[in-house]
Amino acid sequence: MWFKALRIYQARSKQPWSSDSLEQALATKPFRSCSSTEESTAGWVSPSNSSLLVHSQGDHWLLKLKIEERILPASVVREQLLEEVEALEAAENRRVGRKERQNLTDELRLSLLPKAFTRSRYLWVWLDGQNNRIMLDTNTDKQAELALNLLREGLGSLPIIPLNTQLASVQVMTDWVTQLPPKDLELLDTCELRDAEDDKSIMRCRGQDLASDEIQQLLIAGKRVTQLGLNWQDQVSFTLTDTLMLKSLKFSEELIEETQDVNPDQDPLVALDAEFILMSNTLVTLIDQLISYHQGLSDNLQPD
Repeated sequence: MWFKALRIYQARSKQPWSSDSLEQALATKPFRSCSSTEESTAGWVSPSNSSLLVHSQGDHWLLKLKIEERILPASVVREQLLEEVEALEAAENRRVGRKERQNLTDELRLSLLPKAFTRSRYLWVWLDGQNNRIMLDTNTDKQAELALNLLREGLGSLPIIPLNTQLASVQVMTDWVTQLPPKDLELLDTCELRDAEDDKSIMRCRGQDLASDEIQQLLIAGKRVTQLGLNWQDQVSFTLTDTLMLKSLKFSEELIEETQDVNPDQDPLVALDAEFILMSNTLVTLIDQLISYHQGLSDNLQPD
């Protein structure tokens, strides 16, 4: 269950989340499989493989979204479309226009969908009631929007926005590389640099000493750090982005072993409890520190 990415959303005020209200909200959007004519479906499933759609630990709640997609390669559709177009043009001695070609494509997709295999994906969602935050384990905008929209529809309201801070993350990360990061953070050997004047000018560094003259000269020349590999207290390594998203999230072996030590019988529910408690406690502290390093929440996220 360990998150591999972290998208953070923040509310300005205390949210009326509870186990009961969340359970009722998710029950309105349960998962169901794709019908023969649907390309994808999404809905909530139990995180604990039980009848409950919400796994709670105090003011923290863990949710699990299941996404099912039919796999219909574009190459298959193109191949059959080409055959149909060629046959139609030969039979009627005319050229098939763009609009008719699109209609044929839509008809082909509908006829092929029932035969397509399905693929399932899962997305973990964590609600922090103490700090009025929602965290999603995904790198993609599309999946994040899907999960939040389903949650918003169930709850009726979800007044959150992506985490934003007083200082821009690009400014803070660039300062860390040109000077020194805070004592709890260690620079790793990966970063992404962009030109301040030309956003299309991108340089990705891997296996580099970020304190080297080569990197420092690039920063003096106007490059800015937009992604940065970091290690926090030897507990979590990650890549911080210019949108305050944490990618490539990896927890230390010591943390993972700690959860295994309390579950010698390898009970799945005990494992879920232990992992969620340790992960949430660790990441709450990390997120709070990152916000502090950026001089606090932005004005539009300050409490009313």
